[in-house]
Amino acid sequence: MPLILSTLGVVVVSSMTGWDLSSPGLKQALWLMVALTGFIVVTQVPLSFWSRHSVFLLAVAFGLLAMTVFSPLKVVVKGASRWIRLGPVNFQPLEVVSFVMMIHLAKVYMRVDGMWKALILSGILFAPFALIIMKQPDFGGLLLLVGIVGALFIERYGILLPLVTGIAASPVLWYMANYGYRAERIETWLDPWTDPLGSGYQVIQGLIAFANGRIWGIGLGRSQQFLPEVHNDFIFPALGEQLGLVGTMSVFLLFVFWTLRVYAAYRKAAPERRILIWGCCVAVLLPFFINLGGVMKLIPLTGMPLPFISYGGTSLVFMWARIGLLIRLIKEPIEDA
Repeated sequence: MPLILSTLGVVVVSSMTGWDLSSPGLKQALWLMVALTGFIVVTQVPLSFWSRHSVFLLAVAFGLLAMTVFSPLKVVVKGASRWIRLGPVNFQPLEVVSFVMMIHLAKVYMRVDGMWKALILSGILFAPFALIIMKQPDFGGLLLLVGIVGALFIERYGILLPLVTGIAASPVLWYMANYGYRAERIETWLDPWTDPLGSGYQVIQGLIAFANGRIWGIGLGRSQQFLPEVHNDFIFPALGEQLGLVGTMSVFLLFVFWTLRVYAAYRKAAPERRILIWGCCVAVLLPFFINLGGVMKLIPLTGMPLPFISYGGTSLVFMWARIGLLIRLIKEPIEDA
């Protein structure tokens, strides 16, 4: 399923940006090859490697995240500093953080018996990352980490408290940290037509694109609606316009089928591996729902890419790394872990 989604992403991005040597479509095809290479590498890495080195990897991830705010390598786009410049590419450390934090917390939760002790450890670990993410600012990234931490906690301890508390607190922290900018985002979410040529333009154009597509779409490469960031955050409305309801529902169903297959593997897996299988699944599905919620005006826009489909090398590479880790979790014999 991920390969179908990734291929569809390359096709849709190319249909909107062209196939010349500098186009995002060709770059996305190259990133897909890098991601598949990374996927193969991760499938060959023993699970014990991640467990032994998770603390070091988490420290590296925090250092990279801090560079988005405190380093001259940071890249500021529309007032947000979520990337760092590494040679010819922009790199988003949040993808590293979400991947490594999932692995480390899964190990911690499996070793800590007391629920309250685990909750305190989670807070101590999560707080410095959350402060950096709010400084960027990146509400979608904050929600993603809250969701991953809460989902792992629920799987291990069966308690909804941290997830509910985290989701409830995230908008408050986000709003307080960036009052003016975030107030505008919330106002736009509630009623984008108050400023249809300004802050509400992107949302309105996305909704019109969905309407233009109707059932079957108007065809690949025939987009009529101008969508800013069309190959990034707003690729789903563009897909809806070009392939219609059939296309958008096909994408949704592919994610559903993939989830069902992962759930089947989760049910059969050894207890000590279930938490990480669960975490990999949540780390893929959360960005999916955050992206869809933003472009369909269900939640404020967050800048979260659509997994496997949106243009972006870092996101694609680490999505495939999660798939590789899933394969290893399912296939590696218990005695080798």
